[in-house]
Amino acid sequence: MHKVLEDATRDMNGHVSRTEPMVEESINHSAYGERERIAAPASQANHFELVRVIERMYRRYLDRLRVDLIRIGADDISPAHAMLLFTIGDDDLSVRDLMDRGHYLGSNASYSLKQLVQSGYVDRTASARDRRSARIRLTDKGKMLCRAVKAADEVNQDQIVRSEQDLKALEETFALLRKLEVLWATDLQQSPLRLDGTRF
Repeated sequence: MHKVLEDATRDMNGHVSRTEPMVEESINHSAYGERERIAAPASQANHFELVRVIERMYRRYLDRLRVDLIRIGADDISPAHAMLLFTIGDDDLSVRDLMDRGHYLGSNASYSLKQLVQSGYVDRTASARDRRSARIRLTDKGKMLCRAVKAADEVNQDQIVRSEQDLKALEETFALLRKLEVLWATDLQQSPLRLDGTRF
């Protein structure tokens, strides 16, 4: 045990950086605990922390999806582009519809679609009514990839959902996130911008 701690405290020159042990008797535990209670938030379950967790989860999921894509043999597509295929789904969409559905920026969507068309996952054709407007749909290759990713994701889910209780917790979490999504979208549409001149 001491060897492990000593190895962990070696600096770049190989010298051991020794630290003095903390003497617990010198701490007023009641006062220390009170300071910790005041400094720490009562709960981390709030909107801001929830969004941060979701953001980190999404990045971790893309890392996992990258591994699944390599196993599937789809090394010509990025995880973010694979997620775009699921946004298109079985529909025949305009580029505008795709941006509205997936909340993509125009330049990002155009670049991603170009990559997917070149790789053969998406078919892009001019609209019959308006030649300036493009329609997009998944090719057979794109649909096959979506099926393969879903199958791999079921294996991943089996590692999380191991009982009826786990399944119920997952369903409740999904329902709560969908509720928040709708709530925030509705709030943005209905709430006027603050124009009272106040800052922060």
